[in-house]
Formats: sequence, C-alpha cells, structure tokens
Amino acid sequence: MHRMNPAEGHNMPYWWSGLLGFFSVLSLQDYVFILGALISAFFTIKTYYAKRKEEKERMDEERKRTALMESYLTTVMSKPESERPAAIEVVSEAMKKAQVTYADTQQAS
Repeated sequence: MHRMNPAEGHNMPYWWSGLLGFFSVLSLQDYVFILGALISAFFTIKTYYAKRKEEKERMDEERKRTALMESYLTTVMSKPESERPAAIEVVSEAMKKAQVTYADTQQAS
C-alpha cells in the first residue's frame, strides 16, 4: 500500500519554477533586446582588451626605440667631435644642455 507523499509529485525546485514564470512574462521583443545587449557587451569588452593589448605593444616598441636611440647617441657622443656627423653634433649639444639643466633642477630641489 502506498502512502500519500506530497513531495513526490514533482521534482522541480521553486527557483526553477520562479525563473520559468519570469521568462514566460517576456515577449519576443524583450528576448531580442536581451540577445542584442549581450552581443553588444561581448564586443565592447573584446574591443577594450584588444585596444589595451595594442597600446601595451606600442609602448613596448617605443621603449625599444628609445633605448636604441639612446645607445646610438651615447656611442656617437663618445667619438671625437671631428668624427661625428653634423646632425648628431647638434643633438649632442642639446643633450649636454638638457643634462646640465636637469642637474641644476635636481640640486635646487
């Protein structure tokens, strides 16, 4: 003989029933809007991280370029003035003036 057990009638939890009830209220237009919002959010986040990666790579290239230029100028500045190219001589003088100005500001503070 079977006894009546009200819990055996269905195994659907209350949260699932509530979720189904909520989604049954939505129309097709609401579903299309939700889908569009999710796709838009996905591409927005993807674009953000792609630009962030691209900017990091650009900054790394700038650092490499600056290091190469600095090593080249240091090498050329160590040569006698008669062996330096004219353009490098101008840069060398500007760097010397910048170093003197920078040293003066560091001493003042």
